[in-house]
Amino acid sequence: MVLAALVFAIPFSIAVDSARHFSGVAIDGPFQLYNALRRIQAGFRPGIDFQFFHGIGIPFLHYPLYLLFGGRLEGSELARQLLSTLAYPVVFLAVFRAFTGGWRRAWWLTTAALAASIALHLTALTNPLNGMLGLRSTMPMLVPVAFYLSRAGAQRTLVTGLCLGLALFLSTEQGIAIVLAFCVVSGVALTRPSTRGERIADAVGTVAVGVATFLLLILLVARGGTLGVLSYNLEAVPMDQYWYFGAPPNVFISSWGRLPGMLVHVWPVGAAVALILVAVAVCLTRVARVRGTGSEQRADALALFAVYGLVSCASLLGIFAAAYVQPCWRVLIVLGLIGLTGAGDSAKIRSEENAPAAVPVWMPAAALAAIVWAAIATPSALGILRSSPHVVTEHLLGHAQFGVAGIWPETMHDDEAVVASRTSPTGQLPSIWSTYSGWLEARYGLFHPSFDYIIHALGPANRAQYIERFRATSPQLVQTVLPSYTQYETWLEQTSWEFYEELLKRYAIVQRTPWSLFWERQVGEAPSNQLLGEPTVDGGTQIAALGPVPASPGMPVTLMTVEVEYQTRNPLARIPLIGSNPRFLVGITGGLPRVPVTLDPYATKARFPLVAAPGATPTLAFRTFSLLPGASIDVRHIRVWQVSVNRANQEWLADLVKQQSGQ
Repeated sequence: MVLAALVFAIPFSIAVDSARHFSGVAIDGPFQLYNALRRIQAGFRPGIDFQFFHGIGIPFLHYPLYLLFGGRLEGSELARQLLSTLAYPVVFLAVFRAFTGGWRRAWWLTTAALAASIALHLTALTNPLNGMLGLRSTMPMLVPVAFYLSRAGAQRTLVTGLCLGLALFLSTEQGIAIVLAFCVVSGVALTRPSTRGERIADAVGTVAVGVATFLLLILLVARGGTLGVLSYNLEAVPMDQYWYFGAPPNVFISSWGRLPGMLVHVWPVGAAVALILVAVAVCLTRVARVRGTGSEQRADALALFAVYGLVSCASLLGIFAAAYVQPCWRVLIVLGLIGLTGAGDSAKIRSEENAPAAVPVWMPAAALAAIVWAAIATPSALGILRSSPHVVTEHLLGHAQFGVAGIWPETMHDDEAVVASRTSPTGQLPSIWSTYSGWLEARYGLFHPSFDYIIHALGPANRAQYIERFRATSPQLVQTVLPSYTQYETWLEQTSWEFYEELLKRYAIVQRTPWSLFWERQVGEAPSNQLLGEPTVDGGTQIAALGPVPASPGMPVTLMTVEVEYQTRNPLARIPLIGSNPRFLVGITGGLPRVPVTLDPYATKARFPLVAAPGATPTLAFRTFSLLPGASIDVRHIRVWQVSVNRANQEWLADLVKQQSGQ
């Protein structure tokens, strides 16, 4: 237990230190949760007044701790960091206690598993980072435990179903993964004739209880917003999973032929996929062949782990990122250590014809070996461990106060300057619209009129409503992300260009912070865009030449808007998981952006920016990338306009060019 605590001190120290010395990113992670917690606290309704991208249950799970720790950013960060970090070892303890017998064994195996997690850099699980993936994949890891420990029959159906429902409530995609795993394992178990009728009833009943639990939990927290929550998480989010999030600058699997090379190049992904395929084959074979009630239940439970690990990798079809196989790595660690325990126990029984020892010698040896591996693979872990007493003495037992670092001291100063100068003598604050709402709104008690993050206005309807609400609100100040702060701002401008066109037409930049730009509404509007031409697409090459770029007075580059009318074709779109995989991209030569523009397959018109030097002759190349045959794009019409950029807004354009060109 002491050794496990020492290993756990590393992610725990990171969590507490990160929460107390806040220097988090201005987008995604910290404020995604804090925005939702603030809205719950203020009485906003899920599914009506706000949505939560990763599963509506996540903010409600954090809410009690958030209130306990003060109900502000500090409380949100402590809740976010501690829940994810504490849940990780608890899963290992629960699993190993259930499947290997005895707490002493569970502690040694947990120590080995935690050290292996550090060695494999499973930081997306051990700490919350952007998406709290570790917490969202917690319940799927406990479903096999519930299945294994419950008595066959009504108890197992009820307990396992409740866990499936909780898994769906806390994470849509991870919950769906464990539900699919349960269905697959149940289907294979039907090959055992003696239990076929019982297993059909058990499977149907368990899934029914899971769905009912999921719906009941949403009804309890959302009430009248239940349909809104379901529509957002089960329709809008999947629609944009591939073409929107899985587009450049993110890496995606463009063809089956490229996949082997990608798996080799990103070895954590390749190794995880290869090992989990072997594990699934072994576990499902055992499910089909095993006989005996106890053995069958254990085999089914272990197969649940394996199949869930494989299905959880489906996110790779959207974005090919190593973080998405980390739940799979946790499964592999669990199955590997349980398998070693079972093999050792079987060998001892055969050789000595008695019960195996409580803690075989190899368990402490494996824990120590994993710790050495972690120290070699992650040298910084030792430094973090040495600093952990500071976390206890200063942050847990001492009087250290919440503080900020990184970009935040300067950001807070700049925020105060721009807001104070535009606050009326009576204290009326200016109206503010941020593409990424966060601490600015929280400090002034404001709430975004639409989605807190523009990237969460998913699906054509929500995206259109976001623009309509912006036009109707006509806020005095707009805050956008500085292009040089993140490469994703360029992607955001490509996919939400109508919003930025409104800014360029009616707003002017008045303040720059370390990560953002403030735009202020102007009395007049910028000159209308000037139509430059309507180029055609060569039917053979799918390339359109735009012609020479005119000069823009006082600017070294020219900003243009490209409008494309098109029709996509995807006859296999209804195939689950992979059907909506095709990407329809526009490659640009002779101009910026340097990354291809992604086109929405659920729309027929797109507008995006193009920046080029005067005299350049940009071209557009329309390409389709798909893992299934039959996908294509038909470009119907192209229009190109020159966009007027006033002097104040040239700062944004210069930063965009700097970020894209690297100059």
